[in-house]
Amino acid sequence: MSETVCYRHPDRPAGVRCQRCDRPICPSCMNSAAVGFQCPSCFNEGVKSVPRARTSLGGVVRGNPRVVTLTMLALNVLVFIAVRTGGSRILSDLVLVPVLVESEPWRLLTSAFTHEQIFHIFANLFMLYQLGPLLEQMLGRLRFTVLYLLSALGGSVAVWLLGAPGSATLGASGAVLGLVGALLVISRARGLDVTWIVAYVAITAVISFTLPNISWEGHLGGFVTGVALGWLFLADTNRRRRSRT
Repeated sequence: MSETVCYRHPDRPAGVRCQRCDRPICPSCMNSAAVGFQCPSCFNEGVKSVPRARTSLGGVVRGNPRVVTLTMLALNVLVFIAVRTGGSRILSDLVLVPVLVESEPWRLLTSAFTHEQIFHIFANLFMLYQLGPLLEQMLGRLRFTVLYLLSALGGSVAVWLLGAPGSATLGASGAVLGLVGALLVISRARGLDVTWIVAYVAITAVISFTLPNISWEGHLGGFVTGVALGWLFLADTNRRRRSRT
């Protein structure tokens, strides 16, 4: 009697049969399942059919809840180093100047990763480091990335539409205030204490409207964008819960 061979490797003898399709498989094709072994095709199909774990706000649960936060931190630091070492030429190509947006639209995003002063970048990245992991864990990587980038763009668009045409604006404040806005909405909906968040927003508002060279437009645009996205994420989470009941 001829020896049974693996259906994926005809030159190798089969040790067992797949528990799902009953085809012969060799040791290298054996994937341990709940009962017996499965071939790679059946095993992959089984993995796809298992519902993915979701975060409390509907994102997909993944390993490290700080990946996006650390990536954003690193990008800000790298741009800061480039600006400090590359001179005014690099800085002038990245900052947001409303009158230049139509011809150079990338400034709406690059300006949100650009800092010139150490205190400025420290203040923004400190808040990002404090809030980022918490929100990334609740939202998941994709939604947190969307929140950060759209908040940054929201702040830049507000500067573009409301700021002085020839003024130059830079910094991650809009993105950070977007995180603050989303956290305020989420925390309020969950009945958590939001005193410190309200206090932070109030202090930021006073500083934005009273001190010179502070972009209140960017702060306001980023905050409003974050609030809106936080509300949308909550609404989508509630919709998913209702559909499962």
